[in-house]
Amino acid sequence: MSNKIRTGIIGASINNGWASGTHIPAIEHLDEFELTAVGTSNMTSAKKSAEAFHADHGFDNMAELAQHPDVDMVVVSINVKEHYHAVKTITPAGKPIYCEWPLGSNTGEALEMQEWVASAQLPNAIGLQARQAPAVQYVKDLLADGYVGKVLSANLKISIDGMGGVSDKSNAYLFDRKIGGNLLTIVGGHNLDAFTHMLGDFTELSALTAQQFPEVELVDIKKVIKKTTDDQIMITGKLTSGAAAIVHIQGGVKHQKGLTIEIFGDKGTIVLSAPASIQFGSHQLRGAGPTDNELRELTIPDAYYWAPLSLKNDSGFVLNMAQAYRKFAQDIQEGTSLAPNFEDAVKLHQLLDAVEKSAQTGERQYF
Repeated sequence: MSNKIRTGIIGASINNGWASGTHIPAIEHLDEFELTAVGTSNMTSAKKSAEAFHADHGFDNMAELAQHPDVDMVVVSINVKEHYHAVKTITPAGKPIYCEWPLGSNTGEALEMQEWVASAQLPNAIGLQARQAPAVQYVKDLLADGYVGKVLSANLKISIDGMGGVSDKSNAYLFDRKIGGNLLTIVGGHNLDAFTHMLGDFTELSALTAQQFPEVELVDIKKVIKKTTDDQIMITGKLTSGAAAIVHIQGGVKHQKGLTIEIFGDKGTIVLSAPASIQFGSHQLRGAGPTDNELRELTIPDAYYWAPLSLKNDSGFVLNMAQAYRKFAQDIQEGTSLAPNFEDAVKLHQLLDAVEKSAQTGERQYF
């Protein structure tokens, strides 16, 4: 491996807004990485994208990208239904893998994918970048240091306008349960992972789900499709600390409120909010400790920004991704396990399975 981790991104098309708006600028801000290859569905697009992103190589074949000597690490940033095949294809190259969340379309796929990288002893990371957000890390430490005292309860509420009854052709897959990318797995997955990262795992839960929009209008092609995913998800449970927890995730809300997490202790309170889902950043943090009479804005210390401070005022899209990349670089170079990995992804898939099982059966789930 060269001084820089030469990175190839599968899905780094000029038409992929997520990769071009997060992965690529994150790499550009970090000294540890260099973008050397992009992979897309056809060579014409690959060459155009490679040129646009100043990468040396463009590929329309995932195996060739992974095996190229100028590629040290492979990033999978494509539709979730293609993750399983992509990871299976690139694992034999024997190089570190970063895969977007959800890891697989279901827990069975995720378990196999985790077994592949474990057997090959490959450094691996899952795209749960909210864990690396400065606000999330700071709240985790505040709780551990007793800022609110004993945590009595916590609630997470998030509402978005998407994933309801209106969408477009490119996002039609979000409404097909079999594909595995939907309100529960994507929005629920990212937010529940950060929630439990700060507060501890669920020890038991009950869930209720509902589908308020049975059909979806794809406005750009004027077509209506059947929806097999839920747009209302409610969870109640207990955490490892003994705290009570309530979660409400909803899509299709006309005037979305974004995210609010409230943490109540016997000595204080913390409120974390964001205009959208937690992994996107723009977090606002307020708190009241034992000596405070009311909530006040909490300033996150610079120590929680391990990505370049030039990203400190970023909306969060690039900042959180850069934070995640920097931790994964350390894992690759030093053999640590600082970034969330495929094993963490399997655990989150299993939590979401428990939510679905409880909602379907009415039975409380225990861990």
